[in-house]
Amino acid sequence: MDTETIIFRYGFTEEEAEAIQKAARIWAERVKHHIEEVIEAVLHILSEGSSEFEKLEDLRKELEEIGRESRVRRRKMERSRARAIEQRYRAEIHRVERERFYRRIYKPP
Repeated sequence: MDTETIIFRYGFTEEEAEAIQKAARIWAERVKHHIEEVIEAVLHILSEGSSEFEKLEDLRKELEEIGRESRVRRRKMERSRARAIEQRYRAEIHRVERERFYRRIYKPP
């Protein structure tokens, strides 16, 4: 996109249009540099062979082991979450009943 198009179509001054083009060139150079780095890293991994992939697989397995929670802890968290939801539900029922005291809301047993 040239300067004249930017000026006429979007209503920028000539200095603003030149600044926009300069910023776009700088951004494009940065993107190009990062893409080259990514390509270089991928080629490095592929040239090393399967050892890098095995290292990544081992790392993934270790992270999965760390991320697992015990069944007891998970159930305890679920109970506390259910208790909090029930408490919010009851509070909302009481709030609505105070606003419209003549109307009762069905409360499950």
